[in-house]
Amino acid sequence: MLYCAAVAAPHFMIPGGNMTEHSGFSWIVSCLGALLLFAPVSRAQKPAAPGPTPAERKAEVEEKIRRVRAFLKREQLGGLLIGHVRNFAWLTAGGDSHIVLGSPSGAASLLVLFDGRRFLVSPNNESLRLMNEEVAALGFELREYKWYEDKLAPDRKLEVIRELAGGQAVASDMPYANLRVAEKEVAALRVPLMETEMHRLRWLGRETTTAVAEVARQIAPEMSERQMEAMTADALMRRGIRPTVLLMGADERIRQYRHATPNDAKIKRYAMINVCAERWGVTIAVTRFVHFGPLPKPLAERAAAVARVDATYLAHTVPGATADEILKAGARAFEREGYPGEWEMHHQGGALGYLERDWIAFPGLAEKVHVGQAFAWNPTITGTKSEDTVLVTEKGLEVLTESAGWPTIEVEVEGKKWKRPAILVRPLPAKR
Repeated sequence: MLYCAAVAAPHFMIPGGNMTEHSGFSWIVSCLGALLLFAPVSRAQKPAAPGPTPAERKAEVEEKIRRVRAFLKREQLGGLLIGHVRNFAWLTAGGDSHIVLGSPSGAASLLVLFDGRRFLVSPNNESLRLMNEEVAALGFELREYKWYEDKLAPDRKLEVIRELAGGQAVASDMPYANLRVAEKEVAALRVPLMETEMHRLRWLGRETTTAVAEVARQIAPEMSERQMEAMTADALMRRGIRPTVLLMGADERIRQYRHATPNDAKIKRYAMINVCAERWGVTIAVTRFVHFGPLPKPLAERAAAVARVDATYLAHTVPGATADEILKAGARAFEREGYPGEWEMHHQGGALGYLERDWIAFPGLAEKVHVGQAFAWNPTITGTKSEDTVLVTEKGLEVLTESAGWPTIEVEVEGKKWKRPAILVRPLPAKR
C-alpha cells in the first residue's frame, strides 16, 4: 500500500500580486510511488498530452523573445534574467526547470540580451538535462558554473551574467543579487496568450475537470479528506498533470472555512474538491461539490445564489473592463441575492495563466481584461462556491472546465443565460 503526502499553505496572493507569495508555491505534492491508497479509481495510464510540435515551440519562443527585446529597449536594459520556474516555462514554451515542487526558483536561469542572444546560465549538475530536454533547438547557448560557485564570494553566476551583458544593466523576474526586479513587467509580457498556449490550456482544462469529476463519482461517505486528496492527486498525475492546490472539504468544514486544507475529517453527506493544476507551466482552477442524499433546500438556494453571482462576474469579464469594475458588479450581485458584504469574506478570484492567479481583484485595482487572457472567479456564500476557468476570446468567453454529464444550474444575468456547475447529488449508500 502506498501513500501520497501533501503540504499546504493558504491559496491566495497578497494584494497587487507578489510572485514569491503566490499560491503556485503553496501546495507541495510529493508522490511516494503510486498515489492511490484508498480509492477504487481506475489505475490505467492516460494518453500522452498533446504538447507543441518542435516548429510550434520554436515559433512561440521567437515571439516571446521579441516581447522581451521590446521590453529591454523600452526600459533601456541590456538583458533580462529569468529564474522563476513558471517564467522559464513561459519563455521556453513549456520547458520545466523545477527541482523542488514548492519553490519558485528553478534549477537554472535564462538570460535574454538586448540583441536577442539567449543563454542558459546553469550549474554544472543541471546543465546537460536542461540543454537536452528543455531548451534543445531553441537557440539557447550554455554558460556553466560549478554547482557551488554561486554560493561563494564573488558569486560566479552573477559574474557570468555581467560578462554576457557586457556591463549593461540587467533586470530579473525575481530577487537576485542587486539586479532590478521586474516581476510585474514580466507578468505583463505573458499576456496575451498565444494560440499554441491556448491549445495547451484547453487540453489542461478538459483533462483536469475530467479528473475531478472522476473522483467526485468515486468518493463515498466515511472517506476522509486526505483520501479525497490522494485520489485527486492520482487522477491528475496519471494524466501528466501536476496539482498545485488541493483543497478538500467535508460537511461542517466546508461551512466553516473558505479554504479547507485536507485533514482527517470524514465525509458524511457533503464534499468539496477544489484544485489548481499545472502542465507546461500553464494553470487551471476548478471546484466541484458532491452531496449524498437529497439536497437540503437552504443549501440549494445558496448554491443557486452563488451561481448567479459567478455568472455576474463572467458577464462583466469583457475586454477593457477593470478588476475594480468587475468586483463592484459582483458586490452588487451579492447584495441582490440577499448577502450584502459577502464578497468581503473571501477573495473573488481574477486572472490566471502561468500562475494560479496572476492577479486577484481588489477594490481600486486597475488591471484590465484582455483578449487571450484566462480568468477564474471563485465567489463563495457560506458552504457553497462556484469556480471555473474561462478564456477571453474575440467571440466572448470560452469555458475551459466544462465536463460532460455534470449537472448545471441555468441562470439569467443581464439578459443572457449562463450554465454554472451545480452540486452533484448522489444516492446515500445503504447502511450495512
